[in-house]
Order: sequence, then C-alpha cells, then structure tokens
Amino acid sequence: MRRIILCLAITFLFAVIGVNAQTVTCPVDMVCITKTAAIKALQDSDKVIALEAENAVLRQAVADHKDIETNLKIELGKMSGELTGSQQMNVRQTAIIDVLLKNVRPKKIGLINLF
Repeated sequence: MRRIILCLAITFLFAVIGVNAQTVTCPVDMVCITKTAAIKALQDSDKVIALEAENAVLRQAVADHKDIETNLKIELGKMSGELTGSQQMNVRQTAIIDVLLKNVRPKKIGLINLF
C-alpha cells in the first residue's frame, strides 16, 4: 500500500511540476510572444517602413510626371497654334502675291514685252 501511495505522490508531483513548467505567466496589460515571433515582427516592420518610404517616393514621382505632362501639353498647344498661324499667314501672302501678279499688266515698250 505504501508503494502505491508513494507512486501516486510521485506521479502527482511530476504532473504539478510539468504543468507549472509549461505555463508562462504574462502580465495582464502585456502580450507575450516567442523570441522567433519577435524577430520576425522586427524584420517585417523594417520591410514595411522601407516599402512606405518607397511608396512615398513613387507617389511624388508620379505627381511630378503629371505636372511635366501637363506643361508639355500646354507647350504643344502653343506651338501648334503658332504653326497654324504661320501657315495661315503663308497662305494669305501667297494669295496676295498671286492676285498682284495676275492684276499687273505687262508694259509694252515698243514691240518688246518685258514680262
């Protein structure tokens, strides 16, 4: 009988020690994580910070590109308008020259025509 009580006591003692060894007490206002989880969280936070910085740079580059594109469209409109005006002036001057050439009568000096 003693042996049975002794075996039960030893088994109970090992069970209590095993349960106490497995449970980790953590303060109420904190969260407990493993060392590997903490290392992974730090690495992920570094990646997140780097990606946010890269995202900010890319957003600024896109905004700058849109400004440049808008300015180029404005310049293209100006140059296209100037080209159209120059072509119109060229057509007008050609028409004036054509009218003047047709209205001029050749002067006859004697029997020889100069024009």
